[in-house]
Amino acid sequence: MTLKPINPNTQHKNEHTLYLGGSGAGKSQAVINNPAIPKKGRIILWDASGDHAGIHTEDKREFLKLLKAGIKRGSFRVAYAGSTVEDYEWFCGVVWAVLDGNHKTHVIAEELSQVCKHAGKASNNAAVLLNQGRKYGLVFHGVSQKPQEISKTYFDQCERKYIGVFRGKNASLMADYLASDLTGADISALQPLQFYYDDGQATSQPVLKKMKYKAPKGVKWL
Repeated sequence: MTLKPINPNTQHKNEHTLYLGGSGAGKSQAVINNPAIPKKGRIILWDASGDHAGIHTEDKREFLKLLKAGIKRGSFRVAYAGSTVEDYEWFCGVVWAVLDGNHKTHVIAEELSQVCKHAGKASNNAAVLLNQGRKYGLVFHGVSQKPQEISKTYFDQCERKYIGVFRGKNASLMADYLASDLTGADISALQPLQFYYDDGQATSQPVLKKMKYKAPKGVKWL
C-alpha cells in the first residue's frame, strides 16, 4: 500500500460536508440521501453501528486487505468498525495513504464527537486528512449529534452542511453556524428527516430538505 497520497490536483473543489442534528434527527439518512455520494466509486467508512451499506470489519488487517482489493477493482465500499480515538487516528492515516488525486474518495465518518478529544484542533492524522485531503480527491462526510464536542477543524474545513433538529442552546448555536436569517426557533421546529442544507456559497441561503427513509441495504459484517 502506498505510504502517501498520489497525483495532487488543486482543481478539486471543497465538497467536505457536516451532518449535524440531535438524537433521532436522521443524520445518517441525510448522508444516505445525499446525491453527491455515488452508488459506485471509492467509498471508505468509519461506521461501528452499521448505519451504511458496505463491507464492515473490526480487524485492521482485514480492513487493509479489503482496501487493497477495492483499489485494484476501482470501486468499493469498505467500513472499519473501530471504537477508540486511537483507532480513528489510525483510520485517518490509512485513508490519507490511499488517496489518489485522479479519483474522488468519499469518506463517511459516523459520530465524530466520540473520536475528538476536545473542541480544539483535530488529532494529527485527522487534521492532515481534513486540511490537505481535498487536493488528493478527498470528499469528507462527518456526522455528529454533539457539535459542541467535535474539533474546530471539521467546522473550518467542511463548507457544506446539513443541520437537523436541535433543542435549547444547540439550536441557537446551529442557527449562528448557518450564518443566515434562520433562528434557533427555526432549528427547533424541524421534524425528523428535515434538514437545512447550506452549500457553502456566501451568496446563497440554506434550503429546507425533507428526506425519505432508506434502509441501508448491503451491510455485510466480516
